[in-house]
Amino acid sequence: MYDKKAIYLYLEREIFPQLAPPPYGRIEMKRLSDERPVYLFRERTKKIKVVGKFFESESITREEAWRRAEKGYFNLKHVREDFGMQSGTYRIVAPLGKNKDLAALLVTEMAPGKVLDHYLAKAIYEGQSQRLFEKLSCLAGFFVQLHQRSETRRQVSPKLAQQYQRKLLHSLRQGPLHSSEQHDIENYAARWWGESDIFNDRTVTVHGDATPTNFFFHHGEVIGIDLDKMKEADRCLDLGFLAAELKHHFMWRTGDGLAAEPYIGHFLWEYAVRYRDEQFFYMITRKLPLYMSLGLLRIARNTWLDEPYRKRLIVEAKQCLKYGL
Repeated sequence: MYDKKAIYLYLEREIFPQLAPPPYGRIEMKRLSDERPVYLFRERTKKIKVVGKFFESESITREEAWRRAEKGYFNLKHVREDFGMQSGTYRIVAPLGKNKDLAALLVTEMAPGKVLDHYLAKAIYEGQSQRLFEKLSCLAGFFVQLHQRSETRRQVSPKLAQQYQRKLLHSLRQGPLHSSEQHDIENYAARWWGESDIFNDRTVTVHGDATPTNFFFHHGEVIGIDLDKMKEADRCLDLGFLAAELKHHFMWRTGDGLAAEPYIGHFLWEYAVRYRDEQFFYMITRKLPLYMSLGLLRIARNTWLDEPYRKRLIVEAKQCLKYGL
């Protein structure tokens, strides 16, 4: 599908010189994700590793793909430069280049370390719960820095959450969502939209795609990747998505979603007390079920999950809305 010769030439001319001088040896290309066209490019002579993401596909035109690639590139650049996340304990991977003609390719540095999903699996299958608690504390610090340095004076509005919920429900109607379930979700959600006091917060820049594979941990550092969905929004979009991911991974791997509760509570507490104080914890947890519901519905869109499990995620999302307020 991809023109390897053209890609390798681009890497040798535009990308690798940023990391090491020529000449360069053989380049290897390895796919990193089954769900997304993300690849590792490795040059062994100079020990160079970079990651490339192709945005163009059969369902996405080149112009739209290029728009997304450029957005991803400039989002990385913006957060690194304007929020001081180029280096240090909490940082974002460096964007190295973009090329429209190569299927809208975006190239970044390779993040060192292991992703959060690694520590989730260790906690679930090997009982290494303390390490997961530690990594969640570190991740809370990452979000504190991102949100604190980007906080605006603008009031949070429920409109973005409303629009996103409509988009998710429309997508799920093509799959496991029954009309009766949709009706229930919309009715329970309506109560939340009317509770204006729970949105008494200021907007921040959110990562927008807080999944266990988008954060790496390396010698005390947290490195974030994939800012394609970054936006100005309610901080709980990130916090709720991460909480939903934790619940999903325990439920999917063990059948017990409640097993994630101690980790979710720990993550939120660490975020709140690092950001402000104990009262802030109660403010964010009050509206968290709404955003956790959105996160669960988002996960339910994944067609690689079996349909009974996707339906279970939808039920869990409904329960968040029904009992969370």
